[in-house]
Amino acid sequence: MSGAGAALVVSVGGRRWRFGPDAVVRIGRGPDCDVVLDAPEVSRDHLRVEFDGEWVARDQGTPGGTWLGGSRVAEHRVADVSVVRLAGVVEVVLEVDGVAPGGTIRIGRAPENDLVITDPTVSRHHAVARRTGAGWRVTDLAGRNPVLVNGLEAAGEALVGGGDLLTFGSSDVVVTAAGLRLVPRVDQHLVVDDVEYRLPGGTPLLSGVGLDVGPGQLVAVVGPSGAGKSTLLKVMTGELAPTSGRVTYDGLDIHDQPVVRTRFGVVPQDDVLHLKLSARSVLSYTAKLRLPADTSARERRRVVDDALDQLGLTEHARTKVRDLSGGQRKRVSIAMELLTSPPLILLDEPTSGLDPNLDKQIMGSLRRIADAGRSVVVVTHSTDNLGLCDRVLVLAPGGVPFFLGAPDQLMVKFGSVGWAEIFEEAARFSPPDPVVASAPSAVPARRPEPRTAARSWLRQASTLVVRHWRLIAADAGYAAFLLLMPLVLAGLVLAVPGAAGLGPPGPADPGEPTQVLVLLFVGAAFVGGAGGAREIVAERSIFLRERAAGLSPRAYAAAKVAVFGVVTAVQSVLLVVGTVSAKPGPAGAVLLGSPVLELTVGVWCTAFASCVFALLMSALVRSAEQVMPVLVVVVMAQLVLCGGMIPVTGRPVLEQLSWLAPARWGYAAGASTSDVLATVPGVPDDPLWRHEPRWWSLAIALTVLPAAVHLRLLVRRLTRLRPR
Repeated sequence: MSGAGAALVVSVGGRRWRFGPDAVVRIGRGPDCDVVLDAPEVSRDHLRVEFDGEWVARDQGTPGGTWLGGSRVAEHRVADVSVVRLAGVVEVVLEVDGVAPGGTIRIGRAPENDLVITDPTVSRHHAVARRTGAGWRVTDLAGRNPVLVNGLEAAGEALVGGGDLLTFGSSDVVVTAAGLRLVPRVDQHLVVDDVEYRLPGGTPLLSGVGLDVGPGQLVAVVGPSGAGKSTLLKVMTGELAPTSGRVTYDGLDIHDQPVVRTRFGVVPQDDVLHLKLSARSVLSYTAKLRLPADTSARERRRVVDDALDQLGLTEHARTKVRDLSGGQRKRVSIAMELLTSPPLILLDEPTSGLDPNLDKQIMGSLRRIADAGRSVVVVTHSTDNLGLCDRVLVLAPGGVPFFLGAPDQLMVKFGSVGWAEIFEEAARFSPPDPVVASAPSAVPARRPEPRTAARSWLRQASTLVVRHWRLIAADAGYAAFLLLMPLVLAGLVLAVPGAAGLGPPGPADPGEPTQVLVLLFVGAAFVGGAGGAREIVAERSIFLRERAAGLSPRAYAAAKVAVFGVVTAVQSVLLVVGTVSAKPGPAGAVLLGSPVLELTVGVWCTAFASCVFALLMSALVRSAEQVMPVLVVVVMAQLVLCGGMIPVTGRPVLEQLSWLAPARWGYAAGASTSDVLATVPGVPDDPLWRHEPRWWSLAIALTVLPAAVHLRLLVRRLTRLRPR
């Protein structure tokens, strides 16, 4: 895109400067610079950009340096658009105002592309555009972060013409007669247009709210209790649809076109983090989930290092999250959203529960993030540091706009009274007519809702699997519990009278084999159920945050099933080996040549099926306190329905209910291996208990089949799961 006559456009915090190729552009803090930056970290003469066949940016040997993609650079050639950070603080966009010409244009993050987009959410080779007649045929090569055409997802290929807008990650490209041109971020605005939200009964929570937030702006939303601050945030993030009015970003309706929400960074009020991992590990796994599949490990490390540096967390990178202070945890939560360089960040009560000093640190961090060119909206109840904001929106009860303007204008309007008096006056505020707090810019008409972005769910699942193993390893007590539980249950067989175990029983204890089988398979059901019962409900908030950032429910479910498939396999080996060590095992096998192996397979299938069912229950309940009663009922039901303690064969209703219990089929497989029909007198003539390969195989198949059904229901539940 460089060439003779190409102009340079410099953008900082919503301001733009344009220079011809004969200019030597000086950027810094000094008053004689062409682009003057009001930031103490920036040197007086920090960066110079001049044209020498192409535009070249050179750092002037400054202490803070010039940073590109997490690396410090002394010189950088601007091919089309580059985002550099001066002293690691102020984000400067350097754009060559030209177009990518030619019959074929390669688009992506890699420098060998014809149109290079320095956006971490863009793949190295994201798309290719080929001229066809008067237009272009755009082919999506990435798949994970889809190409949008005028806000709608392109299904593999799309025909575009002059004036159409293509979106790659958080970057826009406009189609012109000459080719494709990258559009700088500086024009992207979040617009809340006369939004109203009412409860089903008609009670208003928001009434005529309007807001326009541009790049480089930090806007706070405050107000007394019941003013609708959290409701407004949920409407802006797309979690709630307004009763009337619109919320748009970059001209796209976020409710009609939800794909645009992937360009947001949303920081919830609670610190939704894995406490057992270090700050670096949390960010590393998040980066692996959110960044394109072709992002190298080195690139991810740079992105993580950059996020840690921006939030002042570098020295705490190896500290476990649970050992960080409240303010540091909040900064880790904010850093998670910076990994994808979103142009807009929304925060819900980021300083809640923090002391005044930490409140000041967090708000100072948000100010620096905004100064780097991002739009930042923070909902807060804290008023101590609102002077750092560009504007403050005060809501009255019912979500009525009471004031919108700069903090110093607020003091001018109300005098030297404190916030308590201002909130008291806002609580009494009742305008005669609906009030719009600002006049939003024009936006295009509504469009049909597009498909959601398709992600590489297998890659996400593998990342989640590795993270889950890391979490288990980080909690020695939990890991010991998983390993010791089957051994303790195996030891219970010593309480069963007799010495035959699972072999032919003696006349004094004819029921010994069936009692051992009951302990073995009901124990397997308990082991599997206990492992999965609290898993999803305990991670609900983490899953919802990752889901909003593009995590596939199928990937999440697959990762849980894969991890617990291995965990239950190890537990099953321990349970069976412990049992046959305490008492003799079966005399002969049915199909696999080893009776102990057959028992292990049956126990594993039972434990695994019970675990998948427990994961489903964990996704259905609303709190961790509800899990244990469900687990107790399920295990007790399997004790009754397994068929070893209470006969179920030939008993209407009870027999049909038993089909739902994994222990019923697992017990049948164990009874087949142990040949209880031939060795134990008085047992029911259940065909599944016959010592024949087809019946043993059928019992195993019927153990696994419910797990497949429950897994499908789990994915469906996770897909529909929403914040309470």
